[in-house]
Amino acid sequence: MDRSTILILGAGGIGCKWATRAHSRCPEGSADLLLIDVDKNSFLNANSAHCLQLSLGDEDKGTATLRRMAKHRLKDGINDFQNLFDTSELVIILSGLGGGTGSGISAELATIAKGSGSVVISIVGLPFAEQPFRSTIARDVLPNIDESSDMCIKLSMERLAWQARNRKSDWESGSEWIEELVEGLVTTLAKVGKINLDLMDLKSIVGKPGNATLVVGTGDTNEPEKVVKVAQQSPLYDINVEGAKGCLIQVEGGFDMTLAHLNLVSDSFLSALDPDCQVILGARSSEEMTGKIRLVAVLSGL
Repeated sequence: MDRSTILILGAGGIGCKWATRAHSRCPEGSADLLLIDVDKNSFLNANSAHCLQLSLGDEDKGTATLRRMAKHRLKDGINDFQNLFDTSELVIILSGLGGGTGSGISAELATIAKGSGSVVISIVGLPFAEQPFRSTIARDVLPNIDESSDMCIKLSMERLAWQARNRKSDWESGSEWIEELVEGLVTTLAKVGKINLDLMDLKSIVGKPGNATLVVGTGDTNEPEKVVKVAQQSPLYDINVEGAKGCLIQVEGGFDMTLAHLNLVSDSFLSALDPDCQVILGARSSEEMTGKIRLVAVLSGL
């Protein structure tokens, strides 16, 4: 893919946090960043971002249940950013569901992106089980997001919180896991590696009917099996990947990564999938990954 043909889009407070941190990890020039929220504090520390503040009169925030209002206000300002959609081949939408902004505009943003010819991957966080009101909102809007996106990745906030405890990090910021996931996906598609992966490869995978998920695992070069184990334990939605009908897998390492490392990681991960799974394999090396291996996999048809 060419430079700046990937758009990372944060919708709502948590979505903006996720998108900002993810974009900061991506190679320079590999993706644009668009943040949309009512609260202008969501735009802090995002100097390279395009920002759209949804106006609610004199209020800067407080749309916890105003989904329809957020959707209505989006239409007032989104046209100013249409060029970002028109020049993007892939749009990654990040949002937390259960409130007003993310729940109100995510499906609409996916529709706009699809209308511009982009492949759309929505990554949405589902509320904690002890938040019944927010969970009801999330269940209500999820079908529209699913339908409007080429692929909708559902994340469990419980699992993110569990991962954050293990990493001693902040769960609201995605426990560092989401930024690694998006960085891996953007790096996979933005750069030509040992085995080339491009947008047509991604389209063939996300087009499989059924649920989909994304996993990522990072570890030391001398412990490739551990990389696979980390990926398999990623804090995603409660979904069984064994029946996957499509898999785009990217293995990234330093110049010390050998073909044996690549085969060990990919074979170990793929052994758990459907024997008839369509697999597209990519690999790349970079100096900054010396001593490490990262596995990023897109799974579909679940």
